[in-house]
Amino acid sequence: MFFSRVRVKPDIRELSNFHNLLRNNGYGTHQILFDLFPGSKDRILFREEIAAEQIPYHKGARGEPIYYVVSKVEPVKETQLLTAETKPYDPLLNPGDRLSFKLRANPVVARKKSEGAKSIRHDVVMNAQKCLLSELAGYAGVSDLGKKTDLKRQIISAWFASKNPEIGDKLRETIKANERYRELLDQKLPDEKLFDLALKAASDLALEAWLTRKGMTNGFMLVRDEKRELLRFQAAGYRWHALPRKGRTAGFSSVDFEGLIEVTDARLFVNALYQGIGPAKAFGCGLMLVRRV
Repeated sequence: MFFSRVRVKPDIRELSNFHNLLRNNGYGTHQILFDLFPGSKDRILFREEIAAEQIPYHKGARGEPIYYVVSKVEPVKETQLLTAETKPYDPLLNPGDRLSFKLRANPVVARKKSEGAKSIRHDVVMNAQKCLLSELAGYAGVSDLGKKTDLKRQIISAWFASKNPEIGDKLRETIKANERYRELLDQKLPDEKLFDLALKAASDLALEAWLTRKGMTNGFMLVRDEKRELLRFQAAGYRWHALPRKGRTAGFSSVDFEGLIEVTDARLFVNALYQGIGPAKAFGCGLMLVRRV
């Protein structure tokens, strides 16, 4: 396997807006990066970053994208548009090794609409928030159909009018279930702030559960901070990426995970580094970057 750092050629960066067209364009980027592997049909993993943040002392590094690529085939050193720096990628790891990690992933959960129906993939964040809102809608006596923003507004309006304590209790219960948020309950939060925090806590907990499950099948586990006894884990940067070529509503979400993990099965984990974690790999998701600590 090979690990590469790929940049847009300096003359392309200076003389055109090509790098602006590539930025956050997973489908187009995948096609351009694949030009580094002429004749190959093997899958590649890639992750997009900003050059100035990754190589701040490198002459000419600005806001253009830079790519990390894992591939089975060694890429050519350059194409008309890109240059690649490559080295062999053969991580030597053992159970118990601790690593800091970064992972941009597309977290999804399979759910059936009815018994016997085919499972459909749902965005983990939206699914967690929808489940919480549906339960709150039952307490508020409103329909749980419609857009999230409209449903949230209806629930809050009904809550303020009825003063139903079950809604507040459910919000506090949701926040308390997330170890990173429960201490905020000691503060006197306004009702709307409580509502928003509960949605965030539910989303965060669902993402933690998703990554924990992925760890169980890919040879790693999240590590706890020895002082605070909290998981060394955070999830941020939730984004929706539209794919208009596939339909008006087509797209996928991505979340940036980072933290500390421990290897539990070296063979499984190295395979995960090679093969990626989660779906949407062709759009820049799934590549886990690791560093020994």
